[in-house]
Amino acid sequence: MPLPTDIATISAMTEQLVLRNLLITQRYHDLSEALGGVIGGPDVNWSTFATWASKTAGQSVRNEEVPPFVDDLVGEYEDELMHPFGKIEQVVQDIVPTTGFHASFLLAPVKETIQTVSGSISAGNLKVFAELAPLFVQFVKELTDSPPPNDAGLKRLLATLDPKPVDQDGQAMLIAAFTNYFTAATLPDPVDKARLVLLGNCQIGLHEQTRLQPQIQIAMDAPIDDVLRKQVHASLGTGKGAGLLDELKDAVEKPLLELTDVVQDLWERVATRFLMTLALPGGSKLPLGRNIPKEAAAMPFLPVPLQNITTPDDLVTLLKKYDRARGATLVGSASVDWRVLADRMNFIVNLFRSRQQDPALLDQPFNDDQRALIEKGEVPAPKLGPL
Repeated sequence: MPLPTDIATISAMTEQLVLRNLLITQRYHDLSEALGGVIGGPDVNWSTFATWASKTAGQSVRNEEVPPFVDDLVGEYEDELMHPFGKIEQVVQDIVPTTGFHASFLLAPVKETIQTVSGSISAGNLKVFAELAPLFVQFVKELTDSPPPNDAGLKRLLATLDPKPVDQDGQAMLIAAFTNYFTAATLPDPVDKARLVLLGNCQIGLHEQTRLQPQIQIAMDAPIDDVLRKQVHASLGTGKGAGLLDELKDAVEKPLLELTDVVQDLWERVATRFLMTLALPGGSKLPLGRNIPKEAAAMPFLPVPLQNITTPDDLVTLLKKYDRARGATLVGSASVDWRVLADRMNFIVNLFRSRQQDPALLDQPFNDDQRALIEKGEVPAPKLGPL
């Protein structure tokens, strides 16, 4: 499998954000195949999962499905929204007969907030890719330029990494992860190999999730209440309502607080749908707020090598720290609050463990026609299928 040569070019793209995401997604798949080739065995690696996480991020970058979904939700909330709207109208109706407050008024702040979230997700996607993709390329080169794998190549790679902890902007977790990937590549025993790959996957996952904390916080805590307040104040300060804002501020403030509470609840439902699903092969989606399901009745919840883990010690310690499901049923694997690092890691650890030998994850993220256009620097049209 040829290694990507355009990682730096993709990482430097500041425009065409949709195309950039498509290229990142495809390169993660390419790197997944390359890493799998040097590590060996049926186990998928971190870049395999990153392919589908990046494809999920692409949906938010493109704002897919959001406007009709928001329209539907606003309709569901119409009674709750109209009550505070009515109070605000009553305050100003004698002076401003037509204020324009109605349910569709909500669409503008929701969509503006989604734009903010989309930008944060796109930035996070690029941030992780720009750091990790070049390291995956170097790792594969070091293990293939002088086979069989020898630790001289590994040492060259590790010498380029910062040994400080990730919370100090270091790469100590990546040093451990690549060491475990390397050891896995040298082991014939499928159980030992699978467990070291899982450990490496989780260590890279912990590194990148720590790095992404600021972007995730922005996305999950998007200030829609501030956006709405700004819009209402603007409506009372211009046009027919010009000059009324100071005069009516106290009277409007109480119903406005009530309105922002309803809108915040609405936004949490939008965010759950918009942010809390993972795209998977075949067009299926995995809700992050639910326990990870079995793929098929004939399959165990966990691959056989990853059941009853007692070694290595680092993996046992990591699972003890982050795995609330504690084993085979995956009950407790759901994320409760995606803003919290440990909560995200609970879901991620269980996802990695349960799907590490799922061959469907190795599928191409795009069909042949889409992939040909992406490689030419074009965004495929919808007629070629969903991206």
